[in-house]
Amino acid sequence: MAQQQDERISYFTSLCEQLYNPKSPGHNVQSILEASFPIFSGPSNAVIEHGYSFGIHSPTDTANALKIMLENSPNPYVQMFCFSRLKQLVTSQFTIFDQETKLQLRTFLLEYAYLHPDLQPFVMRQLSSVLALCIKFGWLDLKEYRDIGKDINQFIQASSEHRIVGLQILSVVIQDIHLVTIPKYAAKFRKAAAELRDTQLFTIFEDAFNLLKSLLSRSIPFDKPDQENRTIDATLNLILRCLSFDFAGTSLDESGEEVGMIQIPSTWRTLYETQDFVSTFFKAYHQFTDIQLCKKVLECLVYISATRRALFDTDETRTAFINSITAGTKDIIVTCYGLTDSDCYNAFCRLLARFRAVSPLSDIMERPGYIEWIETIAHFTHDAFLTTATMAASVHLLGFWAKIVQSMSYYSRSNKGGSVMEKLEDISVDLCRTFIGHYIGAVPNMVEQMLDDPLDDEENLIDSMNLLGQIARCKYIKSSEALFEIFNPVTTQFEEWIHQASMMNEEDLQETLELFENKFAWLVYATAAYLGNRPSYSNSEECDTVDGELITKVIQLMHVNQSLQQGLSAVVTPKLDASLVYFFLQYRKSYVGETNAKAVYKKPMQMFGIENQDDMLNLIMRKIMSNLQVWQDNIEMIRKSLSLLNELASGYSPLRAVRKLETTAALMQNHYMSGNNFSFLNHEKHRQSRSLYYQILSKLLFAEEDDADVAFYEFMKPFEQRLDELSTLVTIEDFQQPQAQRAIQDIFRDLRGFLKPISNRKNYQLFFNWFYPKYMTILLRGLEALSPDPSAHILLKFFEEFVHNRNQRLNLDVSSPNGILLFRNASQVLNSYGQRVIGHQINDENQKYSLKYKGIAICFNILSRCLGGKYINFGVFWLYQDKAIEDAFNMMFRFMLNTPLDDIMNFPKLTTAFFMMLEEFTKEQIAFTARILPSEVFLYLLEACEQGLGSTLVLKHACSAITSICTFAIQDKEEKLFMNLLTPFPHVLPRLLTTVFGFILFDDNNDQWQLSRPLYTLVLLQRDFASKYTNQVILQQLPERREFVTKALSNLMNGSGWTLSTKDRERFSQQVATLKRELNNNQVVLVPS
Repeated sequence: MAQQQDERISYFTSLCEQLYNPKSPGHNVQSILEASFPIFSGPSNAVIEHGYSFGIHSPTDTANALKIMLENSPNPYVQMFCFSRLKQLVTSQFTIFDQETKLQLRTFLLEYAYLHPDLQPFVMRQLSSVLALCIKFGWLDLKEYRDIGKDINQFIQASSEHRIVGLQILSVVIQDIHLVTIPKYAAKFRKAAAELRDTQLFTIFEDAFNLLKSLLSRSIPFDKPDQENRTIDATLNLILRCLSFDFAGTSLDESGEEVGMIQIPSTWRTLYETQDFVSTFFKAYHQFTDIQLCKKVLECLVYISATRRALFDTDETRTAFINSITAGTKDIIVTCYGLTDSDCYNAFCRLLARFRAVSPLSDIMERPGYIEWIETIAHFTHDAFLTTATMAASVHLLGFWAKIVQSMSYYSRSNKGGSVMEKLEDISVDLCRTFIGHYIGAVPNMVEQMLDDPLDDEENLIDSMNLLGQIARCKYIKSSEALFEIFNPVTTQFEEWIHQASMMNEEDLQETLELFENKFAWLVYATAAYLGNRPSYSNSEECDTVDGELITKVIQLMHVNQSLQQGLSAVVTPKLDASLVYFFLQYRKSYVGETNAKAVYKKPMQMFGIENQDDMLNLIMRKIMSNLQVWQDNIEMIRKSLSLLNELASGYSPLRAVRKLETTAALMQNHYMSGNNFSFLNHEKHRQSRSLYYQILSKLLFAEEDDADVAFYEFMKPFEQRLDELSTLVTIEDFQQPQAQRAIQDIFRDLRGFLKPISNRKNYQLFFNWFYPKYMTILLRGLEALSPDPSAHILLKFFEEFVHNRNQRLNLDVSSPNGILLFRNASQVLNSYGQRVIGHQINDENQKYSLKYKGIAICFNILSRCLGGKYINFGVFWLYQDKAIEDAFNMMFRFMLNTPLDDIMNFPKLTTAFFMMLEEFTKEQIAFTARILPSEVFLYLLEACEQGLGSTLVLKHACSAITSICTFAIQDKEEKLFMNLLTPFPHVLPRLLTTVFGFILFDDNNDQWQLSRPLYTLVLLQRDFASKYTNQVILQQLPERREFVTKALSNLMNGSGWTLSTKDRERFSQQVATLKRELNNNQVVLVPS
């Protein structure tokens, strides 16, 4: 017997080693192990019986087998597998364990950790995670699980190694207890976390804090050299887990936000108000020599500094708390201890930003020593900007000062703290000068040493600049003067260089120009930040006048840059133009639509004749057009320029203002120009930008309601010319010429972009009447010529948009034949493309979607939009036996049979398109197609629906399709067309019912209502099988659960009238919800049949 046990342990040990160190990829070790230790949950519950099996027949047997493995094998791979499998078992079956098994499991885990304090860290983490999960499940029911604090005390009072293990276990338990890993137990877990918070968390935190003090005083002896640092690390981890606990009971992400207060419970007040609480952490920071430990101390201080104000009873205690933090942060700055490490440096900057974010200025400013402290922070920030600060650290520091500035407006209005306010204003000006000046001065070094340029990371750069702009608004006139002090010398140097440029060789010219461009880009970004932070609620004519001077500077720079682009286009980089685009975006944000900002145009009027918003918008439009011409090879610049144009064309007032501009009128008249103008339209890499370009022009065109017809037909003339040229082509070979192919793709890409933003019936009818049916032939001939090449997708996408009844824009008159004619063309499109793509064999799996399935997905979309558009009378087709509808559906059936179900489910866009089409098809057309529907297609549809039930992406569509099919089958009592189709496949409906019922009974999801609809109709079709299935489910349950499950399922199956009435369907859906609620409330986990 003992020998057999040893062989069994040896066998499974070798499998565990192969699992984590695979040598033969073809050998599925994981499946063997999972089947040997089943958890009786999920679709597969096969138990492998072999010579080494444990004879497992229940979840309790699995738990005992895993414990035997752990007790008899010290192998870390065995331990890792057993604890991970035990965690899966606890997750799915803990609630069906009897009380004795639950207590034995708790005892085993604690004893195992106690007897094996030298476990590998990853194994100890997994063991602790299993224990935490057991505690979450057992907390409310078993007192023993609530004694975790007492249990861990036995570890802490034992040896040094046991103390470390105990601290590690507590850290994991506290971290995991409020994680909602199983949605149906969310309320139960939150209640357990709340009770832990209210009864034990403070004691754990207080003990950890006292242990930290003992470690600082070195009053704890250690047996090994590394034990002290490991104990400190475990202690700090535990403190950090306690401080980051979800006190508010919301979610970990919300309670851990950088800007949020930490809702420390009032029971912690006594510890927080002790004199040495905060100072202990600062003492630890200075005393620890391991820089990683210092970083963790700072992380603890970040949470402590964000403590809610209401925790403190009196102003004196709150003052003492704040003074401790200000003194500690000042001391760190003065000594510079640990700040040479980048992680510590960033953590300290986070501490400053978090402290200021949650502490009102009144709490800090009116305290003794505030001036000295704020000056220290100012010097630190000044040095940070000049030396080692990364952009991340700069953001934290800028955030600190931005919060200071935001709070100052209250004190400015109430005339409080006059001298302090003046000091802060001076500091804000100095910081703006330093920040901008440093990055301007650092440009030569960055270019010379090829360092990472923050200008290349525009997203983070803009975040920093936005905070800088907020700081600048504190003393805006002075801050602007500081900016001019930096701007003017650079401009002077640039003017001097311009005069010497003709005498320089090309290499020196390029290097020097790159330096100036980078400097000016920084200056323009800073100017944009100043401009973009103009407060809408309070502005002055003086500040607007300064903004006008800033705008003038940027316009001057823009003109010079445009001159360089004409003469030195080969060496000019896009960085400056990118900054100009951002600047104009900020101008649009602050001044477009602002009626009380005339002062901003004083200086631009004097210099450039720009006297109002319209003139400025005209300038911006010219710059956008210039960018589209100059940066034809730069994808990013074209995208940014069009994004700026799109922003200008967004919003009712800005859109109408831009539409009335002369430049816009010129653009609308010459939107498609050959030669060097807008040559980006000729580049294949700008396909997406090209589509966006015409989307914007479409919005601009229809912004003016007066004379929309005239403007539309004038705008479409270039399209007419291009289409008329294509209409002269006679044969398919003519359409297949490279030049013709390119012309077809370009025009239909442009037309699709133009059509996409049209959302009302009047404007859409203009386009419809212009295009259809005159140019429909070109699309059909082009599709015939290009298919099955991916270039045909452009034509398909246009037609997909053309038949899309978005916002009811395609509603046709009652007497209009266009709906019928349009579907005939849709049938032609589907067949023309389908006949060519179905026979197209793709051997490379990586190219299947792009070369074949993408086009099929678009065809599915075309069909679903026709079927669901509500503008086509399909009954006419069936009444008059029009072949168009049969041809369309037959091609759809061929698409299905030519596309394996695995491929349908593996490509998300194809999956969505197919199931959307299937839902629309089964709503009405399934009844008409029953006579022409091949049995293999019907089988394909049902099997697809079965697979769709397992995908959250298309679950809704799959449920709707099953409901529609089954409803028709029930109503078709005379001919029984569908039931006849299923005669060769008697297993399909029972399997479908089993799948749907299984998802409701055994799966953790929130889609019971969706699933209940098809289940109801399936039960109506398969009453006898449904009864057998429920009996099978009952017999599969553990004996102690069968009576409860029998009653619950009987209530479900006997509580409905079983008709197709809406009332009975709704009643059944409610009963399904009641069943799930009862199972959850009674903590019943069903064992799958």
